[in-house]
Amino acid sequence: MLTLTENARSTVRDLTHQAGLPDDTGGLRIAEQEAGGFELALVARPAPGDDVVTDGTARVYVDQGASVALADQELDVDPAAPGASFTLTPQWSARGGLPEL
Repeated sequence: MLTLTENARSTVRDLTHQAGLPDDTGGLRIAEQEAGGFELALVARPAPGDDVVTDGTARVYVDQGASVALADQELDVDPAAPGASFTLTPQWSARGGLPEL
């Protein structure tokens, strides 16, 4: 399942708060686009069928199509980039090693 870094958790919390979304359900939604890639949107609640990734008070909702593609990824934010620049990294790479076989 998708995991979040501390930078991603903090950014998702900040963005949902700034957008005035409900504290108990607001979050970032990641959806797979038909043309490839992912669409990110701040939403008040998950769509039916979304996987819910919670880490503290940060919520990320992942649609079913994106869930498979992101299952072994870690969501991060580049703190030096202007705005919220989200990135994805394989979880094994983020832990500093190769996956166990």
